[in-house]
Amino acid sequence: MIVDKLGRRFRNLRVSLTAACNYACTYCVPDGKRLMKAQNELSATELLRAVTYLQQAAGIDKLRITGGDPLVTPKFDKFLLGVMQLPLDDVSLTTNGQLLLKKKEVIAESGIGRLNISLDTLNPLRFKQLARGGDLNTVLAGIDAMLELGIKIKINMVPLRNQNARDVLPLLEYCLDRGIELRFIELMQMGHLLHSSTFRAEFFSMASLLDVIGARYEFERTDAPYDSTAVRFSIPDKGVFGIIANESEPFCTSCTRLRLSSDGYLYGCLSSARKQYIGDLLQLPPHQLLPQLQGVLLSALGDKKTAFQGEVTVMKLIGG
Repeated sequence: MIVDKLGRRFRNLRVSLTAACNYACTYCVPDGKRLMKAQNELSATELLRAVTYLQQAAGIDKLRITGGDPLVTPKFDKFLLGVMQLPLDDVSLTTNGQLLLKKKEVIAESGIGRLNISLDTLNPLRFKQLARGGDLNTVLAGIDAMLELGIKIKINMVPLRNQNARDVLPLLEYCLDRGIELRFIELMQMGHLLHSSTFRAEFFSMASLLDVIGARYEFERTDAPYDSTAVRFSIPDKGVFGIIANESEPFCTSCTRLRLSSDGYLYGCLSSARKQYIGDLLQLPPHQLLPQLQGVLLSALGDKKTAFQGEVTVMKLIGG
């Protein structure tokens, strides 16, 4: 097992199926242009092979399917059905929800039990302004469809001081009414927001969120798993919510995450642009592949920081 001096190892793998996305969210891209798929993206078969070997080399037991938006690529069906057959303790999926209705059958067939859906507002006008694509009602219908399948849903919201701060309570109420856990994600200094005045103007801290929520609800902090990214809170007789407090309360010292991009690069840390290409290793026989892959993983683990510092890398390109 590969472990660093802080006791961190890779347990949680995030696989980006494609860099492409059907949104162009303001906090993700600066110019309103949608992200396209990367050159030389790996096939579903190659990505599944990579996951299998990363399980063996690092002891991966949790996997999240991400993007871009993973539902936009033709690889989605094959990868989802394939990865659900692997001996993983937990598989989840993150999507903006725009294509959930179209993918309902394969999602149901796969047996996946958890979805994270990115949704920053329930206001149709602000939805268009923030996402710069898609349709709010289609997303809401997709959420209802997933709940009907018995799938556990979490909703991810990025609160922005000057864009959707007024939507914090309406979205929380929507989630509490449906038994959905809402996760607020502090704005991250990634990509075009690194060292940006926009970041400083829009950042909405955990303390500010708790002030807004506390004006309406009483809540208490609850325990979270050791390597959880979220600080969790309980509203008695209502439900729970979480805050991924990248800036206010970084979780770097307990991070177990490894990211695999759609074009075959491993990233050990969001605060490092260093990446390790493994696409060529996937063609080797196992007895040659595994020792080399363990060396790559050791290097990736060495990239991990002890505090979130931000990076020029666009998070959607490496599996958010």
